[in-house]
Amino acid sequence: MKTDYLIIGCGASSLSFLDTMLVETDATFVIVDKRDAPGGHWNDAYPFVRLHQPSRYYGVASRPLGRDRINDGGPNAGLFELASGTEVLAYFHALMEEVYLPSGRVTWLPMTEWREDDGVVRNVMTGEKTRLDVQRAVVDGRRIGTEIPLTYNRRFQVDEYVACIPPNDLPRHAAGRSAFVVIGAGKTAMDSVLWLLRHKIDPENITWVRPRDAWLVNRLRAQPGIEFFDDMFGGVARQMEILAEVEDFEQLAKALETEGIWLRIDKTYTPEMMHMAVASEGEIEALARVKNVVRMGHVQQIEVGRMVLQEGEVAIPQDALIIDCAASAAAANVTDRAPVFSAGRINLQMIRMTQPTFSAAVIAHLEAAVQDEDVKQAVTQVTPMIDTVADWVDRRLTTILNEAQWKDIEGMSDWVGACRLNAPAHALSELDPSDEDKVAILNRIGAATPKACENMRRLLA
Repeated sequence: MKTDYLIIGCGASSLSFLDTMLVETDATFVIVDKRDAPGGHWNDAYPFVRLHQPSRYYGVASRPLGRDRINDGGPNAGLFELASGTEVLAYFHALMEEVYLPSGRVTWLPMTEWREDDGVVRNVMTGEKTRLDVQRAVVDGRRIGTEIPLTYNRRFQVDEYVACIPPNDLPRHAAGRSAFVVIGAGKTAMDSVLWLLRHKIDPENITWVRPRDAWLVNRLRAQPGIEFFDDMFGGVARQMEILAEVEDFEQLAKALETEGIWLRIDKTYTPEMMHMAVASEGEIEALARVKNVVRMGHVQQIEVGRMVLQEGEVAIPQDALIIDCAASAAAANVTDRAPVFSAGRINLQMIRMTQPTFSAAVIAHLEAAVQDEDVKQAVTQVTPMIDTVADWVDRRLTTILNEAQWKDIEGMSDWVGACRLNAPAHALSELDPSDEDKVAILNRIGAATPKACENMRRLLA
């Protein structure tokens, strides 16, 4: 079988790359994935999962996701809608069935794996092998490598008489339980705690194991509409001004919190982790109601009535339902600096911090529009997943440097400005140039950024 591009993985990044390439080239594509349906890890997501970010700038460039609604209730009232996992999967399924396959240029091979050592695609059901003749590049859509609670390899022991489940099973097993233990400090654990609280579980009946507390991004600062211009761009302006003057990472985090840009659940405890998880102030208020927080390192073993951790052990109710949210969102990618472009290969890395689908669309546009391989490599420095505040500074600096270089490519600024996946573009496209207050905010960003970059280099050094 001959194809221009072989895409490994059929998740969000892969489909975003494919979507832009279909519009901007006449190339052909083969997509392989061990799963049975498009959508990548969304196929294994827990039923109450939602996007961290507004639906308005997630998915692929050619088709909107959601209905652009503002929430009128709950902890995210007044903010743009966050698509559910079911909505995201339906969106990707529809794109495959209605757009990609009918194009005649896409071959979709579910339940298959790419064997790079011998250049064949193997059907995982039958073992049948198909040799591929890839004319241009193998596109690896697996680089981010986020662990999934349903499928990851658990790193602690559980007694056979203990009920320990992934969050996927929580709605089916929670009824009638009087006590719950949530393991993990990331967004999945926060979602699970919020689900329990939403279903009237008393916070006193929840034990929350948080090996490391996390800094969180205030969702108010990531809203795309012109009505949120001051929140988004005013936040960026203050961010740059703070980055230009802070002396260390701790001072940076505290200053961003003071400005309402970052949040934390427990103000008496300084977080060690920063994964760029996004939360609203309403969600933080709800999460803070859980007071039984265990900070004794990672769980090692769970027995009936007893939990052993790295730094000691604690008693837990004998009938407690354990919700395992310890899968790592960042670990597989946080040190991955494999270049995006190399001979015969394209790695779908993030080149704007924590924006995988936008990054994939930019990579596709560069592949379609730029012939000079040195230029493509220079403008796609990798921004891996984030684990600490220092990582955040590194990725922020790299993002700024990448975006500055995009402006030197003919037509790139117009393309980026029109891309649906580009969060700032939504508000900028609605900006009235005569609005002096908003233009002043943009001028503040421009004025502070050079000094911020200089100070970020010093901090990282």
